[in-house]
Amino acid sequence: MGSLFKKGLILGGLLAVGAAVGLMMTDEGQQLSEDVKKDLQTLAKKLKKRLHTLEDITEESFNELVSTIVDEFAKQNEIAEDIKATLTKSLKAMWSEMEAVALAEKEETAA
Repeated sequence: MGSLFKKGLILGGLLAVGAAVGLMMTDEGQQLSEDVKKDLQTLAKKLKKRLHTLEDITEESFNELVSTIVDEFAKQNEIAEDIKATLTKSLKAMWSEMEAVALAEKEETAA
């Protein structure tokens, strides 16, 4: 019985992966993926520009800025909530990279 359950679980997992891959292989899935990548690049540029407006660059202030920028973008472009969440999560994951860039630029302007 346990062996049958494991086989069913493995088969279910493989079917789910196959469905996800199939979606990404469709023209609509590929276009959606490309659109999200473009939106992410656009938002990352906006984030980098507006990062200089923060007095104290902390992870918390960075995350608040990310949420603000994504909310503004989502309102202007009528983005679905799941894509908005993906964009927010992806931008928040850039914290350490953005922090390093912002601190380096602050040092350059101070010198």
